[in-house]
Amino acid sequence: MHIRMPIEVSATLLAAFTIFIGGASLNLPTWGIFLGWAAISLPGGPSHSSLSALGRTLPVGAVFALGTLWLQGFLASTAGPSIPAWAPGLAAILVMNPGMLLLGRIRALSLVPGMFVGFSTVLATHLGHFGPVPGSIVAAFLCGLGMNLLGLGFACAAKAMSPAQPPGQSRQGTSLTTASLATPGNCWGADTDASPTTPNTL
Repeated sequence: MHIRMPIEVSATLLAAFTIFIGGASLNLPTWGIFLGWAAISLPGGPSHSSLSALGRTLPVGAVFALGTLWLQGFLASTAGPSIPAWAPGLAAILVMNPGMLLLGRIRALSLVPGMFVGFSTVLATHLGHFGPVPGSIVAAFLCGLGMNLLGLGFACAAKAMSPAQPPGQSRQGTSLTTASLATPGNCWGADTDASPTTPNTL
């Protein structure tokens, strides 16, 4: 008889494993794993469609974050001390962010929250001085995006370790929050192939 590992156990084991990723020398932003994991949970958990959608939008957001950081540095070095320190960052966001959102009108890139996860992870990695080369925007891009994508893998691993319960089975003694999530097509492991590529209104 197959014994199903509870999702609480598999998720906790995987979360604890992040302690050993990178180590102090690499200074990796392992919190980015959880952002990727959360992102794949929101459209219903790992499925072909959700993995494909996030596999496209996370890198797009990360690329726009890289462009924003580059443009900020370029404007700051060009303008010099004659403008406020916050002005280059503001200008870079005002230029880059609309372009990223416009791409969300393309059906294949319509999971706009995925772009924001990739974008914010790279920015936070850079601003928090994470990565093997703190201050390098390329290192921030590679580390941030890498952690997000690894989070998708962790979500798939959790699903494989804790297969979905047969329909109609309920778990006793769960909280209202857990019980409300434990329905087909959610982050607790039930498979769904409902397309998450419907355009999102922000």
